[in-house]
Amino acid sequence: MEGYCFSHEGSGSVRRCDGLAKATGEALYTADLKFGGKAFGGVSAHGAVPLDVSAGLGADVLTGRFYRSPHSRGRILSLTFPEVPEGYYIVSAKDIPEGGRNEIPLAVSRDLPCFASAEVRYTGQITAVVCGPDPAVVDRLVNSIEMEVEPLPLSINLDDSLALKGGAIHGEDNVFCRVDLDRGNVEEAFSKAHSVVDGVYETGFQEQFYMEGQALIAWRFDDEKGRRIGVRGSIQCPYYVSHSVSHVLGLPSESVRIIQDTVGGAFGGKEDYPEIMGAPLAVAAWVSGHPVRMIMDRVEDLAFTSKRHPSRCSYRTALDKDGSILGMDVQVDIDGGAYETYSKIVLMRGVFHALGVYDIPSFRIRGRGLATNTVPSGAFRGFGAPQSLFGIEMHMEKLARHAGEESLAYRKRHFLKTGSKTVTGGSFRDDIILDKLTARAEELSDYSRKRALYGPDGKDRKDAAGRLRGIGISYILHGSGFTGDGEQKIIRGEVALEKHPDNRVEILCATVDIGQGPQTTFRKVVAQVLNINAEDVIFNYPDTDRVPDSGPTVASRSMMIVGYLVQKAAEDLKALWKDGEFQRVERKYEMPPGRSWDQEKFQGDSYATYGWGVNVCEVAVDPVTWETEVTGAWGVYDVGKAVDEQVVAGQIQGGMSQALGYGAMEKLEVDKQGRFRQTAMADYMVPTSLDFPRTGAATVDNPYTYGAFGAKGMGEMVHDGGHAAFAAAVEQAVGQPCTSIPLVPERLMDIMENKGRADG
Repeated sequence: MEGYCFSHEGSGSVRRCDGLAKATGEALYTADLKFGGKAFGGVSAHGAVPLDVSAGLGADVLTGRFYRSPHSRGRILSLTFPEVPEGYYIVSAKDIPEGGRNEIPLAVSRDLPCFASAEVRYTGQITAVVCGPDPAVVDRLVNSIEMEVEPLPLSINLDDSLALKGGAIHGEDNVFCRVDLDRGNVEEAFSKAHSVVDGVYETGFQEQFYMEGQALIAWRFDDEKGRRIGVRGSIQCPYYVSHSVSHVLGLPSESVRIIQDTVGGAFGGKEDYPEIMGAPLAVAAWVSGHPVRMIMDRVEDLAFTSKRHPSRCSYRTALDKDGSILGMDVQVDIDGGAYETYSKIVLMRGVFHALGVYDIPSFRIRGRGLATNTVPSGAFRGFGAPQSLFGIEMHMEKLARHAGEESLAYRKRHFLKTGSKTVTGGSFRDDIILDKLTARAEELSDYSRKRALYGPDGKDRKDAAGRLRGIGISYILHGSGFTGDGEQKIIRGEVALEKHPDNRVEILCATVDIGQGPQTTFRKVVAQVLNINAEDVIFNYPDTDRVPDSGPTVASRSMMIVGYLVQKAAEDLKALWKDGEFQRVERKYEMPPGRSWDQEKFQGDSYATYGWGVNVCEVAVDPVTWETEVTGAWGVYDVGKAVDEQVVAGQIQGGMSQALGYGAMEKLEVDKQGRFRQTAMADYMVPTSLDFPRTGAATVDNPYTYGAFGAKGMGEMVHDGGHAAFAAAVEQAVGQPCTSIPLVPERLMDIMENKGRADG
């Protein structure tokens, strides 16, 4: 491998160190691993890394399958297992070892059972693991299990849940969690209002659709620490899986080993589900004494893994005679599915982003996470922000129409400014450069000129094919890192660097490369600080026996928070450097000075800093078929300082495409039993490289003091606004409000057939 050359500023681009292995097929994914009594390994950024996990991992690896409830809701009356041949096992709640618990500890909730035992709340709920050497026999055993339930009526959407259809699924009111925020006197604002404008905005499910499906291997083994359990596979957060497995089995954390293999994409979908999947698989391995491997096919993965929370955001806004906003009354509701899992922290971020980049004098925001009899919703890139940012951006479009003002001009006069208060009463301490982002977006997209030309009286309203043209804009902010005091009090991340006697330096942290590039950027940071070649920096995939808990690979925190710890550790090592000697340095997270947070009141600095961005989307809509083509897409972002411009550009391209898919085509609906209607790649439509044009992407430097070389988080932000810009463009093209996504042709047709009956 050729060496890397770095600029002094840490910018520019280098070849991705894992790119060649992935492109050539050298990288080993969990499904590629071979067994036969030898240790097996994976490919890291530093080449093949043999992992000493041969104990218990020979040719006797069993195939595992879940028995999933065929019922959507009911009390379990009986669960009947078939006769099991020798060498095969069926494991359920009764097999959890003494001292273990039948509950998955997810984020701040523990309501999801490892195995359903008393009730089921959704079709597909895990009830047992069947494992054995022959996959065909395992499948036959799964299909022979019988479950009898006392059925209960279902709630399958937000309206059902609020109406307590069939009785409460959770508690007495179906509300998993609430988040409330207030500022000023909202009632007074409405009493003084010259006019009041209401709007309701809805988003649907979205599937992460990572290229590699869920895949894990669990095995029991003995070493100098005693009897232990290991889990390896396609994992986004190794220590989350460790916590889940140790909790369910009743083992101390040091008895659990988690190893990350090459990951074929995640987008949040491998944050929570490996915890849900890994614990029952670990029980099966513990009870059987054999390694158990489970590789989900696309049908099972699509049907039963977590999705983005559907949402409904309702805005009621008081305006003065000039159309300026006096106050807002906002309701944010998200569909959490059958169990709370991650809903509270998704709701927190959704509520904290519900006013977007706008300075609202007084407001009342009420947020609810609601229970339904559908697959539990979970983590997805953006984590609640894309839903509420869609709401506020489309509402600003409506307010501008009401005021008789062009939407960009209307937005500008409500922009937050440096020093403004956040919705939680903290301060925006770092420079807010929305004006610079806007100027760059205008330069790239020619937004204002096109907006005038595509308007109702514009001379270029239609293209040469007679399609209706439109162009839309949206603004985003995204809190970087964990919400509230999560980084300081819950995660408490740490990293280590070890310098080996040959002077090579090894990064030890739990950050996972799921495609976003830390294998490259972290090595780049260390190499630059120490003035060494990147080939002399080792960064293997995480193994919890080797690396400290630097926190999960989520929340746009990798480069800003963990990367900064890596940078500071490298600076410490540089000061202590001794040629030819082994040295180790460690760094732990400390909250930046001046920040404070009250978790009970949701007041203070909800995030250490924020990323900012603007998206522009241009469309052409066929007035006969209502098919929409995206003819232009642009994104301009404040990511602090780009450590590697190519990595950032790749994130922008992918994030914008994913956001446009969310807005334009990714329809995922449930039937009357709460099951997804879309069951395969043939009917769940995700964007390909042919569906959208290449995004015109740019960043504007605004370095953050406590990020690696000035970096802020950016992996989620690039997904936060494209769908709203798309919907705004379609609104202009068709001349009708577009208040829910995805805007597939049949939805647009319905909007046009019912035009004039409502305005958002």
